[in-house]
Amino acid sequence: MEKLIVIVFDDQTKANAGFEILRQLDSDGEVSVYEAQMIAKEPNGGIRYIDNSDELAFPVIGGTAVGALIGLLGGPLGALVGGMAGGLIGSIGDLVHAGVTDEFVNDVNTAMTAGKFAVVADVSEDWVTPLDTRMEQIGVVFRRTRSEVKRMHHDRDVAAHRAEMEQLKAERAQGRSDRLAKIDATIDALRKKLESATERDRSQMLFRQNQRDARIQVLKAKADQSQGEIHRRLEARIAEVRRDYEEKAAAG
Repeated sequence: MEKLIVIVFDDQTKANAGFEILRQLDSDGEVSVYEAQMIAKEPNGGIRYIDNSDELAFPVIGGTAVGALIGLLGGPLGALVGGMAGGLIGSIGDLVHAGVTDEFVNDVNTAMTAGKFAVVADVSEDWVTPLDTRMEQIGVVFRRTRSEVKRMHHDRDVAAHRAEMEQLKAERAQGRSDRLAKIDATIDALRKKLESATERDRSQMLFRQNQRDARIQVLKAKADQSQGEIHRRLEARIAEVRRDYEEKAAAG
């Protein structure tokens, strides 16, 4: 099951140890890590990125939710900067799919006071015990399961624009001549909005497809180098990623 996790630590030594635990769990097949980033909370409430490239070589495969959540943990300014860097609408949309809510962000921010460190990661895990038992002595784990959102905002926009256009066309057929130009202008404006919303749908679907393919590539590479129970777990996660994508595609 794919989840977004945040592990809060009192200092960088513990955060480094947490990163190593995450790496070991990934190697053992207990979890599959798609992206991970270490951060620190500054005295002014801002977020400082910690370069962890030497400690842990997790692939970065378009971790929109990770970057967007880190931006929110940095407060309004951090969210704005993070959104400008990665595309605010897409980032927040991915956070919705990740099950992130104001309550979740507030819980993490309450624990992550100034001077503390955290690891934010996009993972798949079959059960919580392996991660929780290894981390409980050094950090506090927060997690959110990726939720299935049947309709994104722009999906609803498409349906609303189409319905309104159909209504206007029906009214136009029975409208007075002095109203036709105004109705036509409104229909034209709606048509442009519909085209824009439809293009956003296509872009979102392409993003999901690319994200799925990247995750499968990461999991396959690990599965090819494993055997036994670890290989079985990774193959199951590949099937889960495919199934999740198909369900999102079917939802429109």
